[in-house]
Amino acid sequence: MTRLHFRQSSIAMLVVILAFTFAISWNAAAQKTLSSISGRVVDAMGKPVDGLKLAVKPVKINRGREEGPLAPISSWPSTVTDKEGVFSITNIKPVSSRIVMFPEHGSDYEIMSLKLGDITVYTTAFRPHFPVWFGKPTIAIEPGEHLENVVVSVQKPRMRISGQVILSDGTPLANKQIYLSVLHRHRDTFLFFFSSGGGGGGSSGRFVKTDAEGYFVTYSPDDEEEYMVLVKYGGVSAKSRWFRMKKGQRKDNLKLRLRGFEKQQLDLSNREKARQALWTVNPKNRHAYRKIECKSWDDAKAKAQAEDAYLVAINDKTEQKWLEALYSEKVFFWIGLQVPENEVGWQWNSGESLAYENWGPSGKPNNTPINEGKIPIALIFSTKKWMAIDSKNPLSSMVKQAIIEKENF
Repeated sequence: MTRLHFRQSSIAMLVVILAFTFAISWNAAAQKTLSSISGRVVDAMGKPVDGLKLAVKPVKINRGREEGPLAPISSWPSTVTDKEGVFSITNIKPVSSRIVMFPEHGSDYEIMSLKLGDITVYTTAFRPHFPVWFGKPTIAIEPGEHLENVVVSVQKPRMRISGQVILSDGTPLANKQIYLSVLHRHRDTFLFFFSSGGGGGGSSGRFVKTDAEGYFVTYSPDDEEEYMVLVKYGGVSAKSRWFRMKKGQRKDNLKLRLRGFEKQQLDLSNREKARQALWTVNPKNRHAYRKIECKSWDDAKAKAQAEDAYLVAINDKTEQKWLEALYSEKVFFWIGLQVPENEVGWQWNSGESLAYENWGPSGKPNNTPINEGKIPIALIFSTKKWMAIDSKNPLSSMVKQAIIEKENF
């Protein structure tokens, strides 16, 4: 990528990149050098906006989606504009970042443009059917670079609804994707229709991500009507009361409490534990199987023995396919096989000889030298083929489950 600098002499080079993204590369050797940005904030009339809190949020855009947070909110460099709207933010790390209001979705203003030198880049955000971050300028400041005289233009957005999602104890539901619906009806209509084709009202919904303080924002309203906001997350929902909005009016500071969320999660956890405790019988061999949580292959073996069972032994293709269908989730599973030491034959944990093999791309491993210990075998998370994973393999920390088998169930 061409190196760009936000200096007066080369500012025109910005036109070659996307209209809403500033890309400034940096040397790897200088990545620990912090940068800064300063300027002033003005409204649509050019008047300074004082007392406005700004922050620099580290972000990453991957395949059209914003990823994050890349750092805790407490670490975001921030400042407050003075009476002249002047701001200065220091200690900025050389990563892709975004200048945001603070709280991000709870401020009274939205950024409309950034002006650097003779170049002004307007945001294309606030479109009703696009993510709320879409089109907001992203910058990456070179290590040690100090951007000065940046003009941030803000305005109070039209027909906006924003609020905060909290749990039963008041904890913000931070950085989570919620499903947000905006229901509407005409002010003189007493009946409400949930389908958009109804005569008196309708609804629109989409996934929205809350910010680091649990705030959300939507620009769905476009007419003078009555509105209600409904959010769903983790199997529970919360809704606001009906409220009226006029043309150009905003509804901020809604507080939606997800009551019963903690209980719902506990119930889900208990149901999952109960489900895992159930054995499934294979009609072909009448053996019973179930998956267990474990810390290691040896831990899984001990837990199997405690239930008068053993780590699964896969003796033919039919049993392999049956297990693949039963445990189709994309996770690793320990099975009852280890790479034997020198001059020792392959044998299942159950004592059965190895009669069937289903190795992955790495193939069948060689016997390990004596005194190096046996290497356990796992089912690969996606293909369910077999793979040897020793303690030095980074994948070993990802194998947290095993399949155990019991006869005469």
